[in-house]
Amino acid sequence: MGKISMQALKVFDVAARHGSFKLAAQELNISATAVSHHISNLESRLNIALFTRKTREVSLTDTGTFLAKATLSGFSTIENAINALDTQAQKVKVQTTSSFAAQFLIPRLRILATSCPDLEVEIATGEQLVHDPQAISIRFGEVQKVAQIAKLTLELFNLYGSKEILRKSPNKDRIKVYVPKWKNPLLPSPPWQQWLQKNELTETAFDVVYFDQESYCIDEAIAGSGLVFCSSTLIKHAVSSKILSQCNYSAQPSQLGYYLVSPLASKTQKQVQFIHWLSAQLN
Repeated sequence: MGKISMQALKVFDVAARHGSFKLAAQELNISATAVSHHISNLESRLNIALFTRKTREVSLTDTGTFLAKATLSGFSTIENAINALDTQAQKVKVQTTSSFAAQFLIPRLRILATSCPDLEVEIATGEQLVHDPQAISIRFGEVQKVAQIAKLTLELFNLYGSKEILRKSPNKDRIKVYVPKWKNPLLPSPPWQQWLQKNELTETAFDVVYFDQESYCIDEAIAGSGLVFCSSTLIKHAVSSKILSQCNYSAQPSQLGYYLVSPLASKTQKQVQFIHWLSAQLN
């Protein structure tokens, strides 16, 4: 069997769909004679008849039907892939945790729209997302375990609260503190105990409430329900907006942070633009 032309397969696919060389020629913007030539050449290469030709019509042979199913599936797959890549080139899809989206990304979309008006962003959230190779995936974990190029942040943890709540002293009043407790059991716990030890405090000074989403903890603090023990990145917007303030305690370093999944994968221009913008916002 000689080398098969992709163009001939495409002509065959269109002719098979239409059941007509003339209609195939119209769709492909070539002559009916050229369609007939491509298909004849394909039949010669395969050494088998693909169409039964009559005076005014053509119909697929059994072998032609078999090949048509394959070309329809193959070209549809290619077309879907091209459409997906075209969509990817026009829009930046971001996969990340619910907390990072709610407390960091979404509050900054107005800034992004102003600084990068041609950048359209679609955000998908969840704690266990199916990896999409066409998306920028931002996750939370032990950043010392990822490549340096993938690291976005290294988190500090501290207490934050409204001015009214901060007026209370943990030495005099038992204050409610919201502390995250990760859903992922493989992640190290937030450094709450280390923070207490570093600041010479005991847990008895606080009424501790655990939530499995850091975002929920921050929302409770914003609502004035108590203090929040959280990471420096997610609290940035609330602090810069003067909704919450940092307590007068020493922050506790951690090995936790946000990082890019597959940082070395090929990126579109808009994805690169988004990553540069994100890095600037984080720093």
